[in-house]
Amino acid sequence: MSAVLSVDNLSKSFGGLMAVMGVGFEVAEGEIFGLIGPNGAGKTTLFNMLTGLTRPSSGTVRFMGQDITGMDPEVIARLGMARTFQNIRLFGGMSVLDNVRIPRHALGKSNEGAGLWAGVFGTKAAREHERDALERARSLVDLVGLSDRAEAPAASLPYGARRRLEIARALALSPKLLLLDEPAAGMNPSEKQDLARFIRDIRDRFELTVLFIEHNVPMVMGLCKNVAVLNFGELLAVGTPEEVQANPAVVEAYLGESPDTAVIKPEVSHA
Repeated sequence: MSAVLSVDNLSKSFGGLMAVMGVGFEVAEGEIFGLIGPNGAGKTTLFNMLTGLTRPSSGTVRFMGQDITGMDPEVIARLGMARTFQNIRLFGGMSVLDNVRIPRHALGKSNEGAGLWAGVFGTKAAREHERDALERARSLVDLVGLSDRAEAPAASLPYGARRRLEIARALALSPKLLLLDEPAAGMNPSEKQDLARFIRDIRDRFELTVLFIEHNVPMVMGLCKNVAVLNFGELLAVGTPEEVQANPAVVEAYLGESPDTAVIKPEVSHA
């Protein structure tokens, strides 16, 4: 399969402090790819560089074969890359439904094919696109199990529901690549199992490629086809869960155990 995302020698320095150093890997079309590492390893900085929030100091990011290094986030999102955040970023005062519907409008996706003036003058084409956008938003809200709270303010949702809403909002942009930043944070073991099944389901349903950061190592090892490990901004290893688990540097630096005693049991079978 061809690479949806190619990262080559990517680095970022903040005032002389190297947060990410020479990282490179590829994510193949349709796979679920995991990114793990201890706190401060540079994972979110890497995500920010991939999605245009942070400009790399050096290196190259290619998405669907196109060099997107240093492009604005809005441009990258229009190309088909969507993400969630470690710290949930929802419009708390808006309804659940509007949180899913509005971002699509912001990127102009709801009026694709209708044209600027059609939107301004409320033509039939524009109304049809608006109806389609609303129907898509409702279907995504239903997909994440929030249809009964569609008109409730996003801020009123419990933590796990807000996590699911953020994923629905990202899916509203019809991405080719979905980046999830610690989607299981704060969840109990049962919720993490449900999330793993949900990630696999949306990958298959929407024909997505998924790249996600997660601290729950068994979840990553069970869900992902390939895994990259960061430590202090450097790439320690990249490969299958079995290859990464057997890597002595990963075991010692990330798990804090010797290779002879470390055991990582998958929570689910990886895709």
